[in-house]
Amino acid sequence: MKILPGFIAVLTLSSAISLSASAAEKPISVQIDQQKLNLTTTNAPLNDGHSILVPMRPIFEKLGLKLVFDAKTSTITATKEGLTIKLQIGSKNASINGIIKPLQTAPKMVNNVTYVPVRFVSEATGNNVVWNATTRTVEITSLQSSVDTAEIADFFKKYVSYSNEENYDGFMSLIDSKSPLTQIGPQLKEQYATYDLKNTVDQMNIIDVKTNEVTVHTIESSEKVSGPFMPNSQSENVYSLTRSSKDSAWKISNVQVQAMKYSLPEGVLNAAVTVPQTDEAAIKAVFAANIDFTNKEDLEGVQSTIDESSPAYEQNKVMAGQVFQAYDLQTVIESSKIIDYTGNEAAIYSVQTTKKLKGPQFQDNRTTMVTTLKKSADGKWKLVQSYPLSAEAITK
Repeated sequence: MKILPGFIAVLTLSSAISLSASAAEKPISVQIDQQKLNLTTTNAPLNDGHSILVPMRPIFEKLGLKLVFDAKTSTITATKEGLTIKLQIGSKNASINGIIKPLQTAPKMVNNVTYVPVRFVSEATGNNVVWNATTRTVEITSLQSSVDTAEIADFFKKYVSYSNEENYDGFMSLIDSKSPLTQIGPQLKEQYATYDLKNTVDQMNIIDVKTNEVTVHTIESSEKVSGPFMPNSQSENVYSLTRSSKDSAWKISNVQVQAMKYSLPEGVLNAAVTVPQTDEAAIKAVFAANIDFTNKEDLEGVQSTIDESSPAYEQNKVMAGQVFQAYDLQTVIESSKIIDYTGNEAAIYSVQTTKKLKGPQFQDNRTTMVTTLKKSADGKWKLVQSYPLSAEAITK
């Protein structure tokens, strides 16, 4: 199946143009049917960048499985009626009732505690799992009643057909007329006119069912086929679908974007981009000025480097003000490179480090990102939007 991450992108334009980092993250917690899994600070969940891992014994026992660990082979066997799950520390191959299943992250031993990937364990036991990025909570739920999954699948097939064909009327017909999402129409039209996107759904799970209401979790990917610069993206979303009666059509009443990851198309960093010397100097100057004003906590200066028509303009004003009140940070541009240029639009790739000088707990970090820029009618370059690509902690 496919879906429209571009529609998601319309809802979630990046606002962190001038901010290279965020405050220290909350600890990860796990909920099973809205009950918090009892974990201590010594066996807290881990995020390795690909998967959330949790201690094996608490999660398996809470899900009703009996657990056996063979120390000689480092093999974990979890069983309950009709189900046998096997994993091995260090191996990305697991099995469910003898059928081999690949893992994104292998089980691992940390401080004498064995950790396993929570998504695999949850889905292998017939449950559904969602990562709530806002609360940093792994939410595991079991279906409360049955639902026609084929009907939901058909809905998303129609959804992606309309979106990939850029059928505006068809697409909008799938949104509940009472939903605030209907207001997205003008932005969606603009997106259709500007871009041609290739969109896919990598995963789709029904995570809750009520009378004439279903909650669906998706992981979606998007690649640009044509149009101005846009990085590839992968988003994690939760949709609420509703209908007025059992015989009526499903409609989208709400969608929550829980996580968004960006990446560059293959070969972009190594491609040769020809930029007139005057524009190259102006682009790099306004980018550097944005960082300089940020370090000086000059909010008016920061805003002067951002395109006023960008949705990020007002959002950044609020976010930057909050960070300036809480912290004194120092950001340094380690390197930068213009990776896209069309005369009036450009994109610059950068590597930056951000360290705390004063303020509450904060993780110093190194980030990579792409920032898009636009030349105004008076010939001035300004920042439009930033896409964070990766981040790593600086420990020294």
